Amino acid sequence: MLKKLTGLALVGAIVLSVPVAVFAENTQGASTAAPTSKSAKPVKQLLLDKAQIFGLSTDGKTTEQIKAELKALSAAKHTEQLNKAAAKLGISTDGKTAEQLKADIQAAVQVKLKEKATKLGVSADGKTNKELRAALKAAVLPKLQEKAAKLGITTDGKTNKEIRTELQAAALSKLQEKATKAGVATEGKTAKEIRAALKASKESKRAEKLNEKAVKLGISTEGKTTEQVFAEIESALKAKWEKRAQK
Repeated sequence: MLKKLTGLALVGAIVLSVPVAVFAENTQGASTAAPTSKSAKPVKQLLLDKAQIFGLSTDGKTTEQIKAELKALSAAKHTEQLNKAAAKLGISTDGKTAEQLKADIQAAVQVKLKEKATKLGVSADGKTNKELRAALKAAVLPKLQEKAAKLGITTDGKTNKEIRTELQAAALSKLQEKATKAGVATEGKTAKEIRAALKASKESKRAEKLNEKAVKLGISTEGKTTEQVFAEIESALKAKWEKRAQK
């Protein structure tokens, strides 16, 4: 639940961001030549700095050309973010404008937020996505605080994000301890990677034990999956029990 709310918040943040011109158009109809007056130099420098950040070449380009390229890049990045948000929500992007896609995402997010609100007993009536998100955040805070208290984490004056970060750190520490006991290396691994390594280790040990049991029962394990070996062991043991029962 807490992870899903965080995901919705990220999608909402993408939707709320709208493509804007990197710098306002000159309303007095400035020429396309690079400005030469002292007052115009800071604006030109800002454009150059921005272009450098985005890796755009500015050689031989006028202020207006740089501005146009930055604006196009900003719009493209916004569209990319919308497409990613849509993909997460299972929304088709075919033939849709950025505005149509934004509206579809907002509607889908609202449905999901209302579902979360119902589960948490939060009223969604008349609330915007932003207001609903704030209400859900407030409702989740006591749950986060309770979870933190069980782990000895202080929560006074901390935001949901700060508490969540500390909970994640505590969970990672526990996973690392568990992995160390199981002989699984954790250095440089994320919590997800450690969980995967622990799962692989557990499955490997299970397969090893099954193979040992299969050998004792005279069952070949060559080219067979763990589940196939398990099924054959189960079948062999069942046959043994039935024989004993007949005696």
